[in-house]
Amino acid sequence: MKKCPKCGSDKLARIVYGLPAFNKLLEKQLNHQELYLGGCCIPEAEPEYHCFSCGKDVGSLPLLISKHGTEDYRDIVTSVHFSDGGYLSGWDDVTIKKSAGGIVSDYSPTLGIARVPESRVLTDKEWNKLLDRLFCKLYVHEWKKRFDNMLVMDGEQWELEIRLTNRRTRHYSGSNAFPPYWNELLRTFKPYYGEKIK
Repeated sequence: MKKCPKCGSDKLARIVYGLPAFNKLLEKQLNHQELYLGGCCIPEAEPEYHCFSCGKDVGSLPLLISKHGTEDYRDIVTSVHFSDGGYLSGWDDVTIKKSAGGIVSDYSPTLGIARVPESRVLTDKEWNKLLDRLFCKLYVHEWKKRFDNMLVMDGEQWELEIRLTNRRTRHYSGSNAFPPYWNELLRTFKPYYGEKIK
């Protein structure tokens, strides 16, 4: 993890769980914020890092703990929808959906953008790579749901909707404000666009 998915800071340290054997090296690492003690109890989806800027523990496994038990997000995603654009620049929209018939990516530009709609079939390997990136590199399951900059009236709006089994949904969106892994998110969806993504 290079930056905190909550605040974007790079002031991260690995969390050490359990009862460590204290020595001079460990003391030095703690004093220089290279390590962080997470306590004796190890949670089921333990975070891997502590952010010294926002004080949050981040980098947890992509696990959803609910009445259905403990589920890996990557096993229960049925579709991913991403759109990005603005009033003057048009919108780019991509939906990747997995069904019994296979995995299909549909791309649709709007407002006269000089690109054509595109639809293609994906392999299981491509689908798994997308989910691994979203949950294990961008940590979307740790993002806040809404990002807003109220000082800008028009500009850029975006949304990321992840549909899960049992009619569950995770929705993230923003208006002129973006998550810390925004550029990485754009690069994630670039291969599914007809041409370049801004």
